[in-house]
Amino acid sequence: MDEETEQAVRRHLATTVMSRPFGPLPTTIFPTFSVAADVQMITQGMQRARAIEAKTKQDSEAHVLSQLAAAVSKGMLASETELEIIKMLKRQPELCGKLPVEPAYMRFLLASCPGIFECLVSLVASAEKRNAMVRNALVSPLSAAKHNALINSVIAHASELTAETLLKYLDVVEATCRLVQKAETKMYSVRSLCKLFYIAINQNNDLAEQVFIQLSSFCLSFLKVKEAADLYKRLVELRPQASS
Repeated sequence: MDEETEQAVRRHLATTVMSRPFGPLPTTIFPTFSVAADVQMITQGMQRARAIEAKTKQDSEAHVLSQLAAAVSKGMLASETELEIIKMLKRQPELCGKLPVEPAYMRFLLASCPGIFECLVSLVASAEKRNAMVRNALVSPLSAAKHNALINSVIAHASELTAETLLKYLDVVEATCRLVQKAETKMYSVRSLCKLFYIAINQNNDLAEQVFIQLSSFCLSFLKVKEAADLYKRLVELRPQASS
């Protein structure tokens, strides 16, 4: 291309193609989706997810019930199964309110699976059911191991314990103290009971009047134990308040 032709091409480009402005953007977009169809798809997806979640919860409940029933009948539960059930209960605490609270179950759990027992008592939403669990788990003699598991389970809920539950606990500890020979076990039982009752009556002063006769008698039997002497003193202090 000679110089003259090249200059002509440049002038043509400058005055035609390159000088023209961009055209307007399209004002109408034609979507390839339907809002109604997408809403329906999302709704159906959520319904399926809820159905799967409900089925999973039903399966979990059935699994826990079957495992516990088998454990009670065999008198044993594998440690890995116990850990599995504890994890499941923590993920789905509503299961705690659906499990049986009969004495056979509760006594087995307190004696053999204290982790599950503590989980149930801590997570169950109903105070009434929590009290039933504790009452049904109590049986004398109450060994130091079972007593320790019981205290660990209920100490955080002492204010919710009823007079009926506390008096049942008192009866079991009194019977244990009569039955056991080891002084260490007896003293542990006395101190543990006094610790729980002290917290319970401080958090719920009305209990002082309801349990006064039985509890004061117990404390007077063990006045040489500091915890019993302190509890008796506190019981006497609170009784006038509860009566007024």
